[in-house]
Amino acid sequence: MPQETGVKRVYLLDYGVLAGEPGWFIPNPLLYVEMGDVRRIAEKHKWIEIPVTGALVEHRDGYVLFDTGSHPEASKVWTQATWQVFPMVKFSDENRVENQLKLVGLKPEDVTFIVLSHMHLDHLGQAYVFKDAKTPLIVHKKEIQNALYFYWLNRIGAYQPVDLEALKGANWYPIDVTHFELLPGVEIIWVGAHTPGSIMLRVTTNEGNSYIFTGDFTHLPQELEVENKGWLLADLDEYISGMKLLKLMLRRPRTNVVISHDPDLWSKYPKAPKFLV
Repeated sequence: MPQETGVKRVYLLDYGVLAGEPGWFIPNPLLYVEMGDVRRIAEKHKWIEIPVTGALVEHRDGYVLFDTGSHPEASKVWTQATWQVFPMVKFSDENRVENQLKLVGLKPEDVTFIVLSHMHLDHLGQAYVFKDAKTPLIVHKKEIQNALYFYWLNRIGAYQPVDLEALKGANWYPIDVTHFELLPGVEIIWVGAHTPGSIMLRVTTNEGNSYIFTGDFTHLPQELEVENKGWLLADLDEYISGMKLLKLMLRRPRTNVVISHDPDLWSKYPKAPKFLV
């Protein structure tokens, strides 16, 4: 019999759909086609649409929310340059974090911890909803340092001023370790690579099943095959080490990977209010 961890259910939350040039997410397709294959070369100009998602862990000791999605008014509050590169092509009231939580009978104040895979615009954007409740915001120390460094240098990119300004004085908990068990069966694992403070979340349920939520360490399933990333890769050495670690963890029985931006995610896993056990 599996050893009980306290994790009862895991819900996957739908925060809408973002679009972008595929080169951001996977290596340049020209590296993988023969010269002269014009049809394949043209494919690099086709934008792809990826889901923006989060996860809610129902534990005997509370609720853990992994990532919060994009700002509901992204088209108005993101910088114009960012919106042109990464537009949200689907977002409605149903994608607001409050309404995603409502699907499972919760309010924002019912969330015990928020774990941020990193602080980019499509992961931090609705964290402001939890500020007044003083919900702990758990992030790697390297990530908050990197976000503020780029902000003060005015190198905005995927860190948006609206998100950072809204969370001044929030209940931040920067951690500076490579592994931390937040609750029994809920583990934070630092991997870096995409950003200096990128983390993954491994959740092991009472039923003995493990789910690894990659955040943006991996954007697309193809990365598991080529072990490489597109323009959103910041540190190749961290990426190779982290990818080998991820693959090693996936060799364990009853271990599943949940790639947050997998275009086929919703055909593989159910949305809340359905759940994983």
